[in-house]
Amino acid sequence: MRSIQRDFRQPVFERLEGWWNNVAVDLLTGARTEAISGFEVSDKLAALADEYKFDNLPIHFAATMPVDEIDTDGDDRQFVVQLREIGVKSERIRSAILDYYRAFAQRSAWARENVLITGEIESYEDRLVDEWRRYRDVLVEELDDESANVAMIKAGRALYQWAEMETASIAALRIRERVTEPFIVRGGFHILANTKPVPRVYWHPRFLDRVTGILAEAV
Repeated sequence: MRSIQRDFRQPVFERLEGWWNNVAVDLLTGARTEAISGFEVSDKLAALADEYKFDNLPIHFAATMPVDEIDTDGDDRQFVVQLREIGVKSERIRSAILDYYRAFAQRSAWARENVLITGEIESYEDRLVDEWRRYRDVLVEELDDESANVAMIKAGRALYQWAEMETASIAALRIRERVTEPFIVRGGFHILANTKPVPRVYWHPRFLDRVTGILAEAV
């Protein structure tokens, strides 16, 4: 463990221990028959330590599921409501909820392990918002207040499809250079779409007008 930065030795050790326990259980239950070698332990330790480098971050939640059942029809969180506004179907909404859950949980883990630089999440979110705004401006350039809602929904669906399918491959939108898991970017957009009282990103071009109108009526 001496080669690992002192601040990160504890989380690296805990993850190595968790991996060791899982392998030991597999051996005891017969799911694995090959003995654990010292080389395997060393390789696993090196791989875990590599996630704590300046250009990388540890990933804990790439395949985890929420404890509660996902309710795509009953979920009333703002980022889910936004997807319904542009006609996204239940299967894709389920994927969006998973991305949101994993990204939110991952950010919490990074905070607990203190692996982020001060202001790093805020700076990252600003980059996402800036890129979203540029793409949105292209899509709504030909729209105006008289445009039909069908055209608005079409633009919103194109904007969301870009965020869902294309942004994860844009290197400039990674929080760090070697953090390539798509749920980090996709979930980041959903977190921004869920910001209260006013979302920082939205898909339907008129969604923000509706939110600000509701807030004005409440006052």
